[in-house]
Amino acid sequence: MSRILPILVALFFTTLPACQRSDATAPVLPAEPVVLVEVAPLISLIQPLVREGVEVRAIVPVGTTPHGYQLSPSDARALATAAMVISIGPILDPGIARAIDRQTPAERVFDLAASLGIESDDHSGHDHSHHVHDEHCVHAVDPHLWLDPELMLQMVDLLPEALRVRDLAATDAPERAGVLRAEIAEVRDAYASRLSPFAGRAIITHHNAFQRIADRYGITVAQVVRPVAAVEATPGDLSRVLDAAITHGVGAIFIEPQYPDALPRRIADQLGLQIHTLNPEGSADWLAMMRENLDALVAGLSAPPPNTSRTTQKADNQGG
Repeated sequence: MSRILPILVALFFTTLPACQRSDATAPVLPAEPVVLVEVAPLISLIQPLVREGVEVRAIVPVGTTPHGYQLSPSDARALATAAMVISIGPILDPGIARAIDRQTPAERVFDLAASLGIESDDHSGHDHSHHVHDEHCVHAVDPHLWLDPELMLQMVDLLPEALRVRDLAATDAPERAGVLRAEIAEVRDAYASRLSPFAGRAIITHHNAFQRIADRYGITVAQVVRPVAAVEATPGDLSRVLDAAITHGVGAIFIEPQYPDALPRRIADQLGLQIHTLNPEGSADWLAMMRENLDALVAGLSAPPPNTSRTTQKADNQGG
């Protein structure tokens, strides 16, 4: 026994530094809790529901498209230390979803799409490993959930309890949720009333972010400039947009500030179309973003149809 005791003591002190090093590498939680949301417009719908001292921040910076967004090391650290991460789910950007799976404990993640019962039905075998979101795939699900007021009403119903179980909710979160519901319902009703005169009309958008709005309010997305959000448009895309504008009598093209606009402006010039801006990522103010987009939609849908004679003349001039 006298020989064994020194060996046991030596083993104890040998293994102690290793345990200390393991603790040192654990993520250091911030002094004040942080709730991360995947896209900035959700900030204004979540900040009113959290208790004092909780900060709500976006994973994807304001005004940046989440499609193909490359997370930085600081983004990864933020995911590891966040008190809660509210993600759209893999249907928006599989790369961000994988990072959340790696960095954030599952009990801290609120998957919005799954919570709303929305699942991707993409069984087509498309490769999303390079952050390519094929939005015209027959089986693709429109991931822009935050642009649909009806879905945001459902989200606000779910969040107070989700925040409460993580000790992040304001004491009067249910009452605050009621105020948010009234504001969102006002936006929903404004879309319904102002877009109803254009039921059956078509639009051309920069990428397919507004399919839910179109479906909800009786509008058709005739074509998009970028069928794959993270990939530049091709000459074939240009031809399809031109044909769709003429076929559907579309008077405007909607551009988005997150993408280069040279191609849609070229199309608009060729057909004599108006240019209006829709901003799916907007700002941290969901209400303002939705109202500005509604104004743009009404203006674009009110535009006169394309001047096909001008198109023919331009084609003849280019041919000569």
